[in-house]
Amino acid sequence: MKRGALFLAVFLITGIVLGRNLPTISLLFLFLAVLTFGFFTLNFYFLKEKKIDMMLFLLAIGLFVYASFRTFYIFNFFEPEVSLDNEEVTIIGKVSSFPEISKDKVVFYLKTRVNKRYVNIRITTNIEKKFYYGDIVKVYGKLKIPRGKTSRYGFDYKEYLKAKGTLYTLYAKKLYIVSTSHNILTYLDMFSSKLNHLINNSFKAEISSLLNGLILGNKSTIPDDIYKDFQRSGLAHLLAVSGGNVGVLCAFVEIFFRRVLRVYGRGVNLIIIGVIVIFAIITGLSPSVVRASIMAIIYYLGRIIYRNPDTLNSLAVAAVLMLVINPLYLFDIGFQLSFLSVLSIVIFYRRIYEYFIKVKVPTSISSLCAVSVSAQILILPLLAYYFCEVSLISFLTNLIAVPLAGALVPIGLVYYILLLFGIDFIVLKWVLLVIVKALIWVSQLSHVRFSYINIAFWDEKLIIVYYIFILILFYKKVIPKSLKLLMYSTISALMLIFILQVVINYNRLTISVIDVGQGDSNLVTYKGFSMLIDTGPTNEDFSSLKRIVLPYILKNNVSKIDVLVLTHKHNDHIGDFDYLLNEMKVRVIVTSREVYTENIEKLKGRYVVLIDKLKGFSYKDLKVFFFPPIERDLNSSVVTKIVLGNFSMLFTGDASYESEKEYIKKFNLRATVLKVGHHGSNTATSEEFLESVAPKVAVISVGKNNIFGHPSEDVLRRLEKKNIKVFRTDLNGTIKIVKTKNEVLINPYMR
Repeated sequence: MKRGALFLAVFLITGIVLGRNLPTISLLFLFLAVLTFGFFTLNFYFLKEKKIDMMLFLLAIGLFVYASFRTFYIFNFFEPEVSLDNEEVTIIGKVSSFPEISKDKVVFYLKTRVNKRYVNIRITTNIEKKFYYGDIVKVYGKLKIPRGKTSRYGFDYKEYLKAKGTLYTLYAKKLYIVSTSHNILTYLDMFSSKLNHLINNSFKAEISSLLNGLILGNKSTIPDDIYKDFQRSGLAHLLAVSGGNVGVLCAFVEIFFRRVLRVYGRGVNLIIIGVIVIFAIITGLSPSVVRASIMAIIYYLGRIIYRNPDTLNSLAVAAVLMLVINPLYLFDIGFQLSFLSVLSIVIFYRRIYEYFIKVKVPTSISSLCAVSVSAQILILPLLAYYFCEVSLISFLTNLIAVPLAGALVPIGLVYYILLLFGIDFIVLKWVLLVIVKALIWVSQLSHVRFSYINIAFWDEKLIIVYYIFILILFYKKVIPKSLKLLMYSTISALMLIFILQVVINYNRLTISVIDVGQGDSNLVTYKGFSMLIDTGPTNEDFSSLKRIVLPYILKNNVSKIDVLVLTHKHNDHIGDFDYLLNEMKVRVIVTSREVYTENIEKLKGRYVVLIDKLKGFSYKDLKVFFFPPIERDLNSSVVTKIVLGNFSMLFTGDASYESEKEYIKKFNLRATVLKVGHHGSNTATSEEFLESVAPKVAVISVGKNNIFGHPSEDVLRRLEKKNIKVFRTDLNGTIKIVKTKNEVLINPYMR
């Protein structure tokens, strides 16, 4: 059967998807899915081909069963032991990855035996010691179980690590090298480390970080602002070693052997394959480089046996090989974008290229334009879904940047090799510097207004609609009328469901206590109005606003913030709030005089309301009140109360007993839901305060296993004593409170 690998890939992917969702899928849905799948398979493959390759069909069924059971096992049985969470341990194991070195930390994976089972542990340390792949090391630290998704749109860190065979994380307080390794991968790790070190010493940090990203795929040291520019200008793919890098490398090696050394014959193809394998290992074996390497190897094997491989079939072979080894690759963003971009080129390149030729665009430019446009078609909805933004200038920037990056790879490799021999060729260094600075300049076109757009109204249903529409647009002449009718009906049904969903949510008061770890951030929406109370914590390694809060806001169909409340000056509440001001339209900022004074430059030119007495406003039938901070309270905060009909909720920030005493005297505190003060610390939520508020439900925003011991057992006992239902972000993830016409729904993401 022609393109048999594609046939196998379809069965394999279907098996993985079913295995992932089997515990939650009904038997009826499973039956309908298999029936539908079988119908389309028969229609488009068996009946079209007129004959069935029985061995291929049996292999496809085998892959389907294997993928289903393997995926089901990974998600339901390959689990960490809860009893080991937060335990101090001493572990000896083998370094099973190339250590990733950044400015102030080293990250690597350690393969070891944990209670009779071999697993990987993700180790982070700031200890400066030289160790490499295969070395045996001993580490001391606290073993932790990574958290999964804590909101519908959150990042599933647990699943991400499972894809690497990893069940635990550990911050190594101490690290000792027990023995060193001397296998081929150890020497390749040493080689990679040496290259990174040489480049870091030859250029300034900004340039060296980009060079290592563009050539070796090492993105760990690229500053966030530069990476964001590349992403928003549509050039982030250049920082992920992929087909372009592998293709340029192959061309460089082939020219060197055939044109310079005048070596011919099929042996050169074997040398190129060896170089591809080494390059893939050195660059970290990311999904994109593995995909590109497999396709390149198939191409050169085809040259050895004098056969021209089919691109689509090669792509399918790469998918099958990768997914058989690790089914969880399917859920990796890099895997999805890499395969879909190549598939998009295969499907749409010729049509787009012919269009450019028809309108008299020169051949070379037509080819480059066609690649740039076609590569974007199938990945656009995923970019919008995962990153909540789409570049509007990616077509232009890629026309300039792709040729520059193509020249950078061979020049960079030559310069790297010369450095290994102690030769610092100034001309090559200058050329590299010019190219990198040109790429930075191109990426900074993202600063131009309307160079990208934030995507607020987007979800899975619209992704399906997009792909069906693309199929109809490009293949309307060959799609049967009955199938076309089904496709149009599906589009209409999904769009109707999406619109109804938006309308229903628009008319409801929705309050999300977002899980930001040990910090605070709350989103309130009602009939087009949006209010954000605090932005969560930030530190050198992680910004909850950038990684959690802002994506959550956008994916909940919120495109602007009407009121931003900055309760008090602590970093765990207002970290990176200025980033939000630059990213979204914020109409009004409500805060205390203390916060304003300490952040006067960041708030310059903004409409700021200082809360020094009771203030409030109304939006339709929603009322919002702000209580002023109490000066003698070291944790004094702007306290917010929202009221809608017979429902109310009180947000107390970090306000302590001193503030609570004053509020009891001065204000009506009664509320249906209490956002517990200071993350459940025993400095707040007194008996008297609870009597005054009389909540039915209490919500605590708190980090799992935090060093402060929050929430306090005393506070939990007080809440239990008064029969107040308690929800906690460390146990329940993001907690969504929805006020419908007749009831209040409390929806924790984790139960």
